[in-house]
Amino acid sequence: MAFGKMLAAIGTASALAFTAVGTVSSVAFADTAPAAQTANQPVAQPVAQTANQPANQQANIPVVTPEKVNADVVQVPEVELAKPSSLPAVHSNGTITSITPLDLVCGNFAFSGPSFFETCNGPLWQPFVDCSDGNRYVSTVAFSGLFRVRLTCPVGVAVGGGAFDLS
Repeated sequence: MAFGKMLAAIGTASALAFTAVGTVSSVAFADTAPAAQTANQPVAQPVAQTANQPANQQANIPVVTPEKVNADVVQVPEVELAKPSSLPAVHSNGTITSITPLDLVCGNFAFSGPSFFETCNGPLWQPFVDCSDGNRYVSTVAFSGLFRVRLTCPVGVAVGGGAFDLS
């Protein structure tokens, strides 16, 4: 069973990598370079959770889905100081904390000053950024599906990041 889940995760990661760098281009990945960011870029807005979405383990975190926002642009959610957590997570340096997040695949990590970019795909996940001020900041919204996100440190520069698996 674990082998099957591992193969599924590899398949999802392969599909994610092909979409990001393969011959099939997507607008979602066209503006990942920091120089291409514009001032009028859309901000991920909280969306009410519907009955068919998975239950959120974190109280009162709105969920952003591809059906509610344009998944073809980089999402830029607000961030807040993170509380200590034992949630499973994928980190930009390739490590996994807690138990292995079986339903979350992340990649295409990039850093530019205070900004951290990543692409993740999973049923319910919450991105975070580690900043040079020694703090971790999490998105104020959770995501469901495939999204490219940019989180910005309120103080200092981005030194790490990743996403929590909330599914």
